Amino acid sequence: LDHRALVVGGGLAGMTAALSIAEQGYDVHLVEREDVLGGNLRHIFTTLDEDAGPQKILSALIERVSANPRIHVYLGATVDDVRGYVGQYTTTIRLKDGQSPNGDLGREEVGHGVVVVATGAHEITPKEYLYGQHPSVITQRELEERLHNPQSAVSNPKSVVMIQCVGSRDD
Repeated sequence: LDHRALVVGGGLAGMTAALSIAEQGYDVHLVEREDVLGGNLRHIFTTLDEDAGPQKILSALIERVSANPRIHVYLGATVDDVRGYVGQYTTTIRLKDGQSPNGDLGREEVGHGVVVVATGAHEITPKEYLYGQHPSVITQRELEERLHNPQSAVSNPKSVVMIQCVGSRDD
């Protein structure tokens, strides 16, 4: 039985899972396909609780993950192959940068007994209300990013109309 864990996805859920496992005394291999940790949280800038800014939470979480010696982070990486049986898996991780820490070109094999899949969600791309056809029709995530960007033409809108759940509540 292998007590190490593989966590696929380096967003909020993946980093939280990796920290929880590592803080219980087990080694974790955290695989993130992007070049940075954070997932969807990288695109959220405000909450109702102003003291708990998402970017502050993200920075602190990345710092905790990076500082934990039990967590081995693979950025720009994907899971290429998983083989084995319950409690005893071997996974091949494909590395984008071309060379793994053990010297293998582009791949590294890691052993583990469990897998946590924490690959992120994707925002729905609406087809209604002229989205993609008119530049003023944007998603809430796009609005938040534009409001956060001082160079954006939307940095100080005079009025905003929000239609919630477009395309997500249909059959």
